[in-house]
Amino acid sequence: MFSQVDFASEPIETYGTNISQVVYTGLHIVTPLITMDLLKYPKLCHSYFSLLSHMLEVYPEIIAQLNVEACSHILGTLDFGLHHQDIEVVDLCLRALRALASHHYKDRGDGKVGLGSHATSYKDPDGKFHEGILGRFLRSLLQLLLFEDYSTDLVSSGADALLPLILCEQSVYQNLANELIERQVNQTFRSRLTNAFQSLITSNNLSSTLDRMNYQRFRKNLLSFLIEVRGFLRTV
Repeated sequence: MFSQVDFASEPIETYGTNISQVVYTGLHIVTPLITMDLLKYPKLCHSYFSLLSHMLEVYPEIIAQLNVEACSHILGTLDFGLHHQDIEVVDLCLRALRALASHHYKDRGDGKVGLGSHATSYKDPDGKFHEGILGRFLRSLLQLLLFEDYSTDLVSSGADALLPLILCEQSVYQNLANELIERQVNQTFRSRLTNAFQSLITSNNLSSTLDRMNYQRFRKNLLSFLIEVRGFLRTV
């Protein structure tokens, strides 16, 4: 007879298993099998993004361990999901982005690597510019919020992802704001947009922390920002 094993008596790490390493291995196995064509199937799409969002919320540090190809594939699916018609899929992707950006911001604040080289922009030997993943998603999320059609139910989760992205990539945010401001021929619109971008990151005593109160402040700021500028930006 086998003796009874109490699996609840000791943490699984006692038996030499590192959970994040299991997740890391699982991502390497699963993600190459997921193609954009497969993500067109609603049930599979929702299951995949539910799994990915959960993994990145609980173990965001695994991204830094992935090679460039594996990381690019995962982020490509996230970008796909961010612009999906299913509100639940978009929300799951926004939660994943919040997890990645907040992990990087807090980790870097503690002097650690965060998302590592994946978050770093660089030029290759041919002079081609490669944007870091957080700058890339900051650009993509602002594009979505300002110019694309989406449910207003997503504004809160969009704000929760946008705040840590801005804190991580403040220079990218400033450049994106300047690009949009410079496009405005109408001086009234230009002034309104300048003030709105400034208010987004300063109003309601917004700080550079990622605590609950600051997230709530930023949600209010983003809603006011979108009410102020989204209408005329989509018509000019």
